[in-house]
Amino acid sequence: MKLIPLAQVSHALHSGVTLPWGVRDGNGSLLLAKGHVLADDRAVEALLARGMYVDAAEASGASSRAEPPKIENMTTRWAGLEARLGTLLRGPTEPMFLQRVEEVIEPIAALADGNIDLLIFLILRHDHSRMANYGIVHSLHAAALCSLLTRRLGWSEDKRRSTLGAALTMNLSMLELQGHLAIRGSRPNESERTAIIEHPFASGRLLRDAGLVDEDWLSAVEQHHEQLGGTGYPLGLAAPSEMSRLLRFVDSFTAKHSPRAGRAPQPAHKAARDLFTQSGGDPLAALVIKEFGIYPPGCYVRLASGEVAIVIQRGATANAPIVAAITNKNGDPLTHPSRRDTSSASNAIAATVAANLIRVRVSTDTLYDRNANR
Repeated sequence: MKLIPLAQVSHALHSGVTLPWGVRDGNGSLLLAKGHVLADDRAVEALLARGMYVDAAEASGASSRAEPPKIENMTTRWAGLEARLGTLLRGPTEPMFLQRVEEVIEPIAALADGNIDLLIFLILRHDHSRMANYGIVHSLHAAALCSLLTRRLGWSEDKRRSTLGAALTMNLSMLELQGHLAIRGSRPNESERTAIIEHPFASGRLLRDAGLVDEDWLSAVEQHHEQLGGTGYPLGLAAPSEMSRLLRFVDSFTAKHSPRAGRAPQPAHKAARDLFTQSGGDPLAALVIKEFGIYPPGCYVRLASGEVAIVIQRGATANAPIVAAITNKNGDPLTHPSRRDTSSASNAIAATVAANLIRVRVSTDTLYDRNANR
């Protein structure tokens, strides 16, 4: 029996839906039979978090009988990946840790094959209400963005896997500290500062102890805060690896878009400008910025018409994305989001709007329904 990770078929998991295949543990033992009904979303998340498996042949048969997956299935996979990583990354000393990290790399790499605008939207508009999970969420965001960028760079599949693995595990030794600092919102104390400075090598040690022998992955983790010229830490290397440089820019850029207690996320255009300046014009930093654009999906904007809208698709030019208007010029919520092309003067973007000023909430599935807002 060939087993595949449950996360690979997570699009079929919904509360109230019967399982189209059995759920098994790593040894192939049946835990939940085909036809079992998942009571609620919590049951779905619990299954994904435990790193379960399904019989590949059974899953293939169910897939051939199923309807083609809908675009919103990416949101289900995204939630499943977060739940799975929430358990996985907190157990680096578990016997199967490294194998399970390697298994989760595949579905994250596959995100680059889906709707890229939706993926960027999910990164920017992530629900950060559970700030204790900051480190887990940040790892997912960094790995997801690396899945896009390594594809753009044309890196080999082996190099892509090493990069995604490094993105997931670069902060392995300080995940809990990241959550504490995000909740507290104040500067780290002396012992916390020491842990931050030492975390590249501390994370590398955890990976070596887990059995990792991929030196590209390990060096990317250990060097992801080094900078060209030797101004980084912890060793002050003058020429860190290409993979570690990409990781540093992704790490910094995704952090700029994430809120913490007492600190709102940076506006997209400011995050891009700051990253480019701080990088000294490094082409890898420019690639990160180009992927997101000036107005990335998930960014709130005010239009020349007075309407407030949310970006849902990057446009033909950087300053003219496709947006969905969510309020009229008086600030009243629209009954349904209405698609606007900002390349026209009447709908041109006049300004960005801070997310904490937005009171209208529209579901991701509504914004990205193929049949809506035509």
